Amino acid sequence: MAPALVASHRLKPLDGAVLVLVAFVWGFNFVVIAVGLDSFPPLLFSALRFLICAFPAVLILPRPNIPWRDLIALGIVLGTLLFGFLFVGIHVGVPPGLASLLMQTQVFFTLILSVALLGERPRALNWAALAVGFGGIALIASEQTRAGSGLALVLVLSGALSWGVANVMIKRLPRVNMLHLMVWISLVPPIPLVALSLVVDGPGTIAAALAGFDLSGMAAVLYTGLVSTILAYGIWGRMLQRYPTAVVTPFALLVPIFGLGSAVIALGERYTERDIAAGILVLSALALNTLAARRPRPVAAPSVDAAEAGR
Repeated sequence: MAPALVASHRLKPLDGAVLVLVAFVWGFNFVVIAVGLDSFPPLLFSALRFLICAFPAVLILPRPNIPWRDLIALGIVLGTLLFGFLFVGIHVGVPPGLASLLMQTQVFFTLILSVALLGERPRALNWAALAVGFGGIALIASEQTRAGSGLALVLVLSGALSWGVANVMIKRLPRVNMLHLMVWISLVPPIPLVALSLVVDGPGTIAAALAGFDLSGMAAVLYTGLVSTILAYGIWGRMLQRYPTAVVTPFALLVPIFGLGSAVIALGERYTERDIAAGILVLSALALNTLAARRPRPVAAPSVDAAEAGR
């Protein structure tokens, strides 16, 4: 049976406010990650985050109707690789606010991978956004390399690339409830993340972190697991069911803005003129890409297939 039609294209003011709140939750999450890294080594912190995501929700929510191999593969890419790279990258040098901006390059990685693996045909505006976005990344790279944080930059961008790979994997799945999917794939990352932490950090460091964490460390785990993932993804998925994708997705542009702003206010981050210019380029590229998604593709001949459903 076809999914129910979206009731309206007009966003209710209250729902708009809720979407802004979700974007803030996701942006502020990068500040919370920095706080959590003061209590836990990065790989262990990521493992704890996914344990909170999985339990007890996995005992309540049904497993998505996809093969276990796909669930495990997605859990490794979206959980172990994405957040492993991100948390370690912030730990070794990328400021949290800047990381919130860099992670949005997953949009451009997804575009490239969708062309290469799915045969999608982006619009000219998508390619323009890609060029502008990577121009901004080049500026950030030059700044981070000069500051001695080149490796950290590569790690965060590897997290964004992993996100792009995960997006392509999700595109190949049958339609599933994204909240249920996030909960169930959260079962996968803790084991490899703890194993990696044992190798990288050592049992003594892990034991000391678990024995000596404070209230701020526990709050960071709960926020990243319950608030940023379970609550925020649940609301986001509900809004995507209620409104067209083109109405909801532009609110994601607010995530790096809130991330950068929160880092300045809460952590005292300071950015150079080059960082600011790079941020403007990346945000402009994200806006161009969103605009391309909102514009309908022109129909060459009405006799060729039925019109595609809007995204």
